[in-house]
Amino acid sequence: MENFNETSYPDPFEEKKRPGFLTFLCVLTFIGSGSALLSNLITPLVLPIILDVLKNSSSIFTNFIEIYEQMLEVPVWQYYFLAFFCATAILGAVYMLKMKKIGFHIYAVSQLAQICIGQFVMGGPFKPNLLGLCGTILFIGLYSIYYKKFTELDEKNE
Repeated sequence: MENFNETSYPDPFEEKKRPGFLTFLCVLTFIGSGSALLSNLITPLVLPIILDVLKNSSSIFTNFIEIYEQMLEVPVWQYYFLAFFCATAILGAVYMLKMKKIGFHIYAVSQLAQICIGQFVMGGPFKPNLLGLCGTILFIGLYSIYYKKFTELDEKNE
């Protein structure tokens, strides 16, 4: 054999391992987007009840009453729209756990859509949140580190 170099050919029996930090990021995404999903699904249902309880209690909750009244003015479909994008962020994280490039795209679009909807469409109590924007950009940046390791959707990654 002429100039055979072992390192130039990948071992077909070698397991492709997912980086541990990527798994950690996905778990954080499941926690954050999962709690936001539940919150956006439940808020329109329980907000009137919470507001009634606060109005009937002592006057120390005046600030909360104003905020909740503003949140009550937001149409219910906008909460469910945000919930949809939370679910798509979770779907993107699932695909990234499977090391698929499409997961990164789904996640990035859904996170940016949540920011746009929350800050520009819903308005009211949803004032610009610099911390949320920085967190979103940070996570998208951290996920992009692994983008080259991701495979296309139709490629087998066993």
